[in-house]
Amino acid sequence: MKRATKSVLYFETGPDNPVTLRVRPGEEFDVETQLNRGPWLDDHPEEEKLRNKLADGAQPRETMFGSGWSVPWYLAAGMPSGNPSSGCIYVEGAKPGDVLLVYIGGIDLDPIGYTAYPGNNGTLPGWLGPNGVGAGHRVVEIHDGFIHWSETLKLQARPMIGCVGVAPARERINNSWAGYWGGNFDAQEVTTGATVILGVNVEGALLHVGDMHAIQGDGEICGAGGIEASGRVRIKVELAPRPKSFFWPRLVNDTHIATLAMARPCEDAFRYALEAMILWLEEDYGFSRVDAYLLLGQVLEARCTQFVNPTFTYIAKMNKEYLTGE
Repeated sequence: MKRATKSVLYFETGPDNPVTLRVRPGEEFDVETQLNRGPWLDDHPEEEKLRNKLADGAQPRETMFGSGWSVPWYLAAGMPSGNPSSGCIYVEGAKPGDVLLVYIGGIDLDPIGYTAYPGNNGTLPGWLGPNGVGAGHRVVEIHDGFIHWSETLKLQARPMIGCVGVAPARERINNSWAGYWGGNFDAQEVTTGATVILGVNVEGALLHVGDMHAIQGDGEICGAGGIEASGRVRIKVELAPRPKSFFWPRLVNDTHIATLAMARPCEDAFRYALEAMILWLEEDYGFSRVDAYLLLGQVLEARCTQFVNPTFTYIAKMNKEYLTGE
């Protein structure tokens, strides 16, 4: 099975990124993701102790991909910026006018993760310095489906993929951003069983995937996650004609359809996501716009999934049980 590895990392998504992997529609492949880290991990005693423990005492564990895990270079060296994607994936036959359907399969987490708060960010800014919360970090072990937060607290892992995007037609965009091309959603729904739908802007689509989290609360308030993690995710892609009303990314899973929009201020992200949902219901499910709006007023599920990136992400969801038209 083909695999996108960490041997080439891109910190920007753009139409001129050299291709590192080619896949066909319907073909399953794996993406090995790089831990999204920053300088706050350097020289911390907790990180050093855990790194040594994993390097010296841990046995490689078999995964669904048939390979073990070893302590990678990011724990010993810095990276130029955050949210690296594992190469640039060319989808055979993809062209402008299509949408790319990205099926998210099983996610296998490596046994180390961390979260950190630098002392101020978009959620709780410190206008003239750190705010009253103070900076902090935590390095954790991840195994047996749990995040070992402390000696007494374990969190059930809920792995997700923070960054799924395709190349814009002309511009090059840092992977901290998200927008119509996808990118750094940081939405918990981008997980096993979901299909992310993105508009194709260039030949081959040029899919970029990265920024795995072991868990993330709404708002991603720490800035460094969620629990930032690395691991492997199985993916399959398909192509379809682009719907007339399509602009913002869409997501489908077993229970819901969803639209995702990214903007600043947060209110505009919500408005864009709501607008996109109304247009989707009109085009594909037979609703009039006013009936879609009235029904969404009763059953809409919406929230800000991250409040710390340059643009905030809002997701608008509707349970499939209501997709019965007027």
